[in-house]
Amino acid sequence: MRTPQLTPVQMQSYVARFKALQPTKASFKESNVGVPGEAYELIAAHSVYSMLAPAGNKRNAAKPAIIGAKGLEVVIAECPPGQGPSLHAHCETHEIFVCMSGRYEIIWGDRGEHSVTLDPCDMCAVPPGVFRRFRNVSDLPDAKLLVMVHGEKTFADVKFDPSIGVEVRKRFGQKVWDNFQNLGITFEAPDPR
Repeated sequence: MRTPQLTPVQMQSYVARFKALQPTKASFKESNVGVPGEAYELIAAHSVYSMLAPAGNKRNAAKPAIIGAKGLEVVIAECPPGQGPSLHAHCETHEIFVCMSGRYEIIWGDRGEHSVTLDPCDMCAVPPGVFRRFRNVSDLPDAKLLVMVHGEKTFADVKFDPSIGVEVRKRFGQKVWDNFQNLGITFEAPDPR
Protein backbone atom coordinates (compact mmCIF):
# COMPACT_ATOMS: atom_id res chain seq x y z
CA MET A 1 0.00 0.00 0.00
CA ARG A 2 1.32 3.41 -0.95
CA THR A 3 0.54 6.62 0.85
CA PRO A 4 -0.01 9.93 -0.95
CA GLN A 5 3.29 11.28 -2.24
CA LEU A 6 4.06 14.99 -1.84
CA THR A 7 7.00 16.78 -3.36
CA PRO A 8 8.95 19.18 -1.15
CA VAL A 9 7.30 22.05 -3.05
CA GLN A 10 3.82 20.63 -2.39
CA MET A 11 4.64 20.12 1.30
CA GLN A 12 5.37 23.84 1.65
CA SER A 13 1.60 24.52 1.55
CA TYR A 14 1.40 22.52 4.80
CA VAL A 15 4.14 24.45 6.62
CA ALA A 16 3.47 27.57 8.72
CA ARG A 17 6.43 29.84 9.45
CA PHE A 18 5.64 32.05 12.43
CA LYS A 19 8.06 34.78 11.33
CA ALA A 20 6.21 35.06 8.02
CA LEU A 21 2.74 35.50 9.56
CA GLN A 22 0.88 38.78 9.83
CA PRO A 23 -1.33 39.43 12.89
CA THR A 24 -5.05 39.14 12.19
CA LYS A 25 -5.73 42.75 13.23
CA ALA A 26 -3.42 43.93 10.42
CA SER A 27 -5.32 41.87 7.85
CA PHE A 28 -8.61 43.31 9.17
CA LYS A 29 -7.27 46.81 8.51
CA GLU A 30 -6.46 45.83 4.92
CA SER A 31 -9.70 43.96 4.25
CA ASN A 32 -13.21 44.94 3.28
CA VAL A 33 -14.99 43.29 6.24
CA GLY A 34 -15.74 46.68 7.80
CA VAL A 35 -14.12 46.05 11.19
CA PRO A 36 -11.21 48.37 11.99
CA GLY A 37 -8.17 46.71 13.57
CA GLU A 38 -8.72 48.84 16.69
CA ALA A 39 -12.25 47.43 17.08
CA TYR A 40 -10.97 43.88 16.60
CA GLU A 41 -8.28 44.44 19.23
CA LEU A 42 -10.99 45.54 21.71
CA ILE A 43 -12.35 41.98 21.70
CA ALA A 44 -9.28 39.91 20.81
CA ALA A 45 -5.76 39.22 22.00
CA HIS A 46 -3.20 41.90 21.09
CA SER A 47 -1.87 39.80 18.19
CA VAL A 48 -3.48 36.67 16.76
CA TYR A 49 -1.65 34.65 14.11
CA SER A 50 -3.75 32.24 12.03
CA MET A 51 -1.73 29.06 11.57
CA LEU A 52 -4.38 26.69 10.20
CA ALA A 53 -8.04 27.09 9.20
CA PRO A 54 -10.43 25.36 6.81
CA ALA A 55 -11.20 26.75 3.37
CA GLY A 56 -14.13 29.15 3.36
CA ASN A 57 -13.40 30.48 6.84
CA LYS A 58 -16.14 33.03 7.67
CA ARG A 59 -13.46 35.46 8.86
CA ASN A 60 -11.86 35.63 5.43
CA ALA A 61 -9.73 38.62 6.47
CA ALA A 62 -7.72 36.26 8.70
CA LYS A 63 -5.79 34.35 6.06
CA PRO A 64 -4.32 31.16 7.55
CA ALA A 65 -0.82 29.95 6.74
CA ILE A 66 -2.23 26.46 6.11
CA ILE A 67 -5.64 25.56 4.66
CA GLY A 68 -6.73 22.54 6.68
CA ALA A 69 -9.69 20.25 7.17
CA LYS A 70 -13.07 21.47 8.42
CA GLY A 71 -13.56 21.57 12.15
CA LEU A 72 -10.13 22.71 13.33
CA GLU A 73 -8.53 26.13 13.59
CA VAL A 74 -5.14 26.77 15.17
CA VAL A 75 -3.86 30.23 16.10
CA ILE A 76 -1.08 31.64 18.21
CA ALA A 77 -2.07 34.50 20.49
CA GLU A 78 0.60 36.92 21.61
CA CYS A 79 -0.19 39.30 24.47
CA PRO A 80 1.75 41.86 26.48
CA PRO A 81 1.54 41.58 30.29
CA GLY A 82 -2.03 41.87 31.57
CA GLN A 83 -3.65 41.76 28.11
CA GLY A 84 -5.99 39.21 26.55
CA PRO A 85 -9.37 39.01 24.83
CA SER A 86 -12.69 40.04 26.34
CA LEU A 87 -14.98 37.52 28.05
CA HIS A 88 -16.60 35.37 25.35
CA ALA A 89 -18.05 31.92 24.65
CA HIS A 90 -17.67 29.51 21.75
CA CYS A 91 -21.22 28.16 21.71
CA GLU A 92 -20.70 24.93 19.78
CA THR A 93 -16.95 24.38 19.72
CA HIS A 94 -14.24 23.35 22.16
CA GLU A 95 -11.40 25.81 22.76
CA ILE A 96 -8.06 24.38 23.86
CA PHE A 97 -5.22 26.50 25.25
CA VAL A 98 -1.54 25.49 25.48
CA CYS A 99 0.87 27.95 27.08
CA MET A 100 3.97 28.20 24.89
CA SER A 101 5.87 30.93 26.76
CA GLY A 102 5.31 33.14 29.77
CA ARG A 103 2.31 32.30 31.96
CA TYR A 104 -1.35 32.57 31.02
CA GLU A 105 -4.40 32.78 33.23
CA ILE A 106 -7.48 31.08 31.79
CA ILE A 107 -10.57 32.76 33.24
CA TRP A 108 -14.12 31.39 33.03
CA GLY A 109 -17.64 31.84 34.38
CA ASP A 110 -20.48 34.25 33.61
CA ARG A 111 -18.54 37.08 35.28
CA GLY A 112 -15.07 35.58 34.96
CA GLU A 113 -15.15 34.45 38.57
CA HIS A 114 -12.89 31.38 38.19
CA SER A 115 -9.34 30.98 36.90
CA VAL A 116 -6.40 28.63 36.47
CA THR A 117 -2.83 29.60 35.58
CA LEU A 118 -0.90 27.76 32.88
CA ASP A 119 2.88 27.50 32.75
CA PRO A 120 4.72 26.55 29.54
CA CYS A 121 3.44 23.25 28.09
CA ASP A 122 0.34 23.24 30.38
CA MET A 123 -3.03 22.85 28.66
CA CYS A 124 -6.65 23.77 29.46
CA ALA A 125 -9.67 22.68 27.38
CA VAL A 126 -12.83 24.77 27.78
CA PRO A 127 -16.11 23.11 26.73
CA PRO A 128 -18.67 24.79 24.47
CA GLY A 129 -20.96 27.50 25.86
CA VAL A 130 -18.77 28.57 28.80
CA PHE A 131 -17.75 32.24 29.01
CA ARG A 132 -13.94 32.41 29.02
CA ARG A 133 -10.99 34.67 28.40
CA PHE A 134 -7.24 34.51 28.86
CA ARG A 135 -4.52 36.97 29.76
CA ASN A 136 -0.76 37.06 30.03
CA VAL A 137 0.14 37.06 33.75
CA SER A 138 3.90 37.01 33.19
CA ASP A 139 6.38 39.83 32.64
CA LEU A 140 7.18 38.49 29.16
CA PRO A 141 6.17 41.20 26.64
CA ASP A 142 5.29 38.74 23.86
CA ALA A 143 4.12 35.63 25.73
CA LYS A 144 2.59 33.09 23.36
CA LEU A 145 -0.48 30.89 23.77
CA LEU A 146 -1.45 28.19 21.27
CA VAL A 147 -5.23 28.20 20.78
CA MET A 148 -7.06 25.37 19.01
CA VAL A 149 -10.76 25.50 18.27
CA HIS A 150 -12.39 22.19 17.42
CA GLY A 151 -15.91 21.77 16.07
CA GLU A 152 -17.97 22.33 12.96
CA LYS A 153 -18.31 26.11 13.31
CA THR A 154 -14.81 26.83 14.68
CA PHE A 155 -14.57 30.61 15.16
CA ALA A 156 -18.05 31.37 13.68
CA ASP A 157 -19.95 30.69 16.93
CA VAL A 158 -18.48 33.34 19.23
CA LYS A 159 -20.62 35.36 21.64
CA PHE A 160 -19.11 38.18 23.67
CA ASP A 161 -20.49 39.59 26.89
CA PRO A 162 -23.27 42.10 26.02
CA SER A 163 -21.33 44.91 27.73
CA ILE A 164 -18.62 44.53 25.07
CA GLY A 165 -21.25 45.09 22.37
CA VAL A 166 -22.29 48.32 24.08
CA GLU A 167 -18.65 49.47 24.04
CA VAL A 168 -18.26 48.52 20.34
CA ARG A 169 -21.37 50.53 19.40
CA LYS A 170 -20.27 53.51 21.49
CA ARG A 171 -16.70 53.66 20.15
CA PHE A 172 -17.10 52.42 16.59
CA GLY A 173 -20.80 52.76 15.64
CA GLN A 174 -23.66 50.51 14.62
CA LYS A 175 -22.13 49.58 11.24
CA VAL A 176 -19.03 48.03 12.86
CA TRP A 177 -21.28 46.22 15.38
CA ASP A 178 -23.30 44.83 12.42
CA ASN A 179 -20.11 43.80 10.61
CA PHE A 180 -18.98 41.82 13.66
CA GLN A 181 -22.34 39.99 13.46
CA ASN A 182 -21.67 39.21 9.78
CA LEU A 183 -18.40 37.53 10.85
CA GLY A 184 -20.21 35.28 13.36
CA ILE A 185 -19.26 37.43 16.37
CA THR A 186 -22.24 38.40 18.50
CA PHE A 187 -22.68 40.29 21.75
CA GLU A 188 -25.09 38.26 23.86
CA ALA A 189 -25.05 35.62 26.55
CA PRO A 190 -24.81 32.04 25.24
CA ASP A 191 -27.85 29.80 25.66
CA PRO A 192 -27.38 27.44 28.63
CA ARG A 193 -27.41 23.79 27.55
